[in-house]
Amino acid sequence: MAAHLMRPRAGCALHGALYAATAIDGVTPLVHATPGCGVQAGLWQGVGGCGASWPTSNLSEKHIVFGGASRLREQIKNTRGVVSSEITVVLTGCPAEMIGDDVEAMAQEARDAGDEVLDLATAGFRGSAYHGYQSFLQAAVERTVAPGVTRAGLVNILGPVPHQDATWLAEIEELSRLIAGVGLIPNPIFGPFGGLSSLRATAQAELSVSLSPWSGAAVRALDDRFGIPWIESAGLPVGAAATGALLERIVAAAGEVDDAAARLFIDRERQREAYFIDRLLETLYRQGGARSFAVALPSLHAGGIVRFLSRTLGWSPAAIVVTDNPPAEHRSTLEDELPLVHYSEDDDEIAALIGSSGAEIVFGSSLERAVADRLAVPLIECAAPTRRLSLTSGFGGSRGGLTLLEAIVTASDQA
Repeated sequence: MAAHLMRPRAGCALHGALYAATAIDGVTPLVHATPGCGVQAGLWQGVGGCGASWPTSNLSEKHIVFGGASRLREQIKNTRGVVSSEITVVLTGCPAEMIGDDVEAMAQEARDAGDEVLDLATAGFRGSAYHGYQSFLQAAVERTVAPGVTRAGLVNILGPVPHQDATWLAEIEELSRLIAGVGLIPNPIFGPFGGLSSLRATAQAELSVSLSPWSGAAVRALDDRFGIPWIESAGLPVGAAATGALLERIVAAAGEVDDAAARLFIDRERQREAYFIDRLLETLYRQGGARSFAVALPSLHAGGIVRFLSRTLGWSPAAIVVTDNPPAEHRSTLEDELPLVHYSEDDDEIAALIGSSGAEIVFGSSLERAVADRLAVPLIECAAPTRRLSLTSGFGGSRGGLTLLEAIVTASDQA
């Protein structure tokens, strides 16, 4: 029997696909739905939201009664005539799929006319924004990427969900810095150094790195179509130790790399973190020393933050809740060496788990403010929804661990 969710933390599949498409220069999303579907996608994120506009067919009541395919045909032509881009991606909302508009036929007409138009079923009832990202990425790899000559050292970076994961831009930049640091070439697809050329270059990579369960389908598609091997990480590494371990796996899997230079870079990352932590030890001790903690985070961040707090700081997890309902086949990877992990998208259930844990500090979203206040403990906002703007400071990688420490010390002083 289906159950309703209280205050879910992610929008619908249309939102996730829309966020991903708008984050690639050269790709224009076209929303085939009612006006409210697109507006809700823009409003959902608040701080750090899309900040973008997109074409839409603006379906109305008459289209629901008589069909909206002809309206979509008109909007595809208008979009291709007005908006400069190489690929137009038609994304469907619930109304268009429920009335049975033949979207594929409209997109095929445009393709027959020489336009590169991709159609994708992204109705909200198909899943959350994470499912939308997964569907978009897999379709983009399978239907817009052609074989190419392998570029030595090129590494695809997949996993952070644009605009849904609160620190997605910062995480992609940090992972790109780290991969470049060991002598390889990052290929991020999303963000300032991504774009359509980066998407098309995924077929030329030596290796793909999947940092989230939601990029698993895309890296498998790259493997199936082009024979590109891939590494699955248990979420973003947080702190120098976990980052070094991931970089060592990447170096070992990515062909010819100067091992000595890569080792020197990894060692310097560890040395830098150790130096800064040493500066903070007395402050952390004065603030109470080792503490119990609770996390309520999506799969991108949950495991990495728990491991950093447990292994680097020596703190004890009181409750671990993964909030994005990742596919079952990826959960054993996420849970690697973690104690009991709960999975829930329901705000009431998450609050009950944290509230009964006795945690002395909470890592979650702004939705955990109420339960943190009830426990009278600090809250560190690491995930959406959040009022924290994170263009350049995420929680992944070597520098992300230090960002987390800064947030802990600041919040503990204010508590």
